[in-house]
Amino acid sequence: MADHSTVNGSEIPVYNLKCIDLANPDIHQSAAVLKQACMESGIFYVINHGLSEELMNEFFGQMKKFFALPMDEKKKLFWNQSLRGYRPPAQAVIDNKTQQKDFGEAYHIGVDVAKDDPNCGKFFYGPNIWPPAALALDLNVDFFDQPEILGNKTASYSNMFHYGVPGTDFSKEIVGAPPHCDLNFITLLATDEIWGLQICREKNAQPQLWEAIPPVKGAFIVNVGDMLEMLSNGAFRSILHRVVFGKERYSTGLFLCPSHDYVIECLPTCKSEDNPPKYPTIKTGDYILSRFRQLAADTVKDNKAV
Repeated sequence: MADHSTVNGSEIPVYNLKCIDLANPDIHQSAAVLKQACMESGIFYVINHGLSEELMNEFFGQMKKFFALPMDEKKKLFWNQSLRGYRPPAQAVIDNKTQQKDFGEAYHIGVDVAKDDPNCGKFFYGPNIWPPAALALDLNVDFFDQPEILGNKTASYSNMFHYGVPGTDFSKEIVGAPPHCDLNFITLLATDEIWGLQICREKNAQPQLWEAIPPVKGAFIVNVGDMLEMLSNGAFRSILHRVVFGKERYSTGLFLCPSHDYVIECLPTCKSEDNPPKYPTIKTGDYILSRFRQLAADTVKDNKAV
């Protein structure tokens, strides 16, 4: 595999991830590799996950059809405070301190919560905003509402991303998603064959050293989020990452979160007298709210402008 990735003439070292093979019968070996990956970098590949190449190709094909719709059509599905629906480029604040925004367009879905549910309106809780072509896969309209697929209490959500909308100047390097750590437990990411994902293994280092992650056909890229770092008392590392691209690029991510009432606190196996808890105990809902206060304000402002 290459030692460097090049985006519009700029070279960046490549970081080759460890790989978890779900078909490996030696579960202890897989667990050891997973633990090492989570402690060293907080990111790894998963292969033989059970989703066929045909299904993934169909999914990416449908995603491309959606993002190819006219902007006026996509804006009819404009996202709301539950973070459901279509998000145009440059309308999501990724870093509250720097006010850096995600310059990819996205479409957000999650557990379909009824409007009269007491949790409706919380972050990642609410009715989905489906496009008219939602049944393109010949599925029942409530297919994704089944508990075994998305559950009914989890705050997990899924995003589809498109980087490089029509008119993008590809003659220069573009930061599609600025540096950030995911707030959730773990993220499962599937991408097309275009390079773009970069990580910084030492997030507090100055200057930051960025490394490119190769796209691997058929593999999921899995990264640790802040909640898992907090649960593990820092043993597992929430990875700082960004998207830098020089070509049109598509990806999709599943962001796994517990319910809003789940208490995030150090696991008993991850603390001792010599290693006390490093993070305060907090409910998932309160942690999400603390991370998304600015995003909520911008969402309301942008919604009123449409």
